[in-house]
Amino acid sequence: MENRYFSEAEDRAFTSLVLEYNSMEDCRDERRIRLENIIRERTSVLLYLIPMRNLYLKEEDAGGFFLDIQKDIGWIISSFRISGLTYNGYLTQICRYRVMRYTRRISRARSLDSALVFSDMTMHEPAARERCIPYSAPSPNEDLSSMDLGAVARLMIRRQGPIAGRLNEKEEVLTRLLQKPIKRRQFISYLLSLPETETPGFIASVSRTMRIDHDTASRFYVLRHEHLRQANEESIAALELVVGRHWKVLSRMRKAIWAETDEEKRMLLRKRYSNLFEVYGRRRRDLMKAHCGMTHKAIAGVLGISRSAVTYDIRIMKDTLTRISQIR
Repeated sequence: MENRYFSEAEDRAFTSLVLEYNSMEDCRDERRIRLENIIRERTSVLLYLIPMRNLYLKEEDAGGFFLDIQKDIGWIISSFRISGLTYNGYLTQICRYRVMRYTRRISRARSLDSALVFSDMTMHEPAARERCIPYSAPSPNEDLSSMDLGAVARLMIRRQGPIAGRLNEKEEVLTRLLQKPIKRRQFISYLLSLPETETPGFIASVSRTMRIDHDTASRFYVLRHEHLRQANEESIAALELVVGRHWKVLSRMRKAIWAETDEEKRMLLRKRYSNLFEVYGRRRRDLMKAHCGMTHKAIAGVLGISRSAVTYDIRIMKDTLTRISQIR
């Protein structure tokens, strides 16, 4: 059946059918409705098959992408025009662009989930501060208040204090692994790449597993937060202003819809409200992106290593933490 959808003759015939449908006047006659149903059904099938066949997307990811793009099928069909592309080629180009956006969004979501892989190891502990490594006085040339983020990160890589008592099995495995400087550097790269998750419990977990005192771990996260704010300050401020303005307009429109007695005007207001709410949602997503962790390029600059080394470090540490989290 799949070969039938992708044969050259079938593709040309269906391309002509879609062009015929788009050239029809916007009326609800029987032939147009029948064509619409046929085209929608086939387009749905192609949007599921093309990412797996041409873009090598895994079946579970292709299913998620298919559900994500379903809402735009009407626009996709109506936007097809005569060009050098057949309908299959047109859908392939759309999928190529949309799959890239979809995988980036899923990757960010998984990155946020991976932040919980480490913190979940100690979520059952009630007293976060009490289980940190006690403060240890630095040497005379180690003044935390005068260090930048890179210097504190390098200090965390080379300094190892005593092993904290009462570690659970997962923490013990990770603590033993982080005795090696290369693994500590990989863990630091991973921590810098995460979204803003610096809760007291999370900082305490970093303190215990890396065997550094609480003050050093806290200073690391203070400097990381400052670095993120400085890098994204202008864009965050502008986005917060736009999001706030949209929310105020939406609030006024909700009141207007509620107070409107004319049904036709109310339907028009609801349509405008729906369009503006979509814009508001996009701006909210942009704002969430701005609050994500540091980029690989920024991490490379902080740690003084190459960007490819940062990417490798983060991938290795994610795999390692996932394996440790599966220990029962």
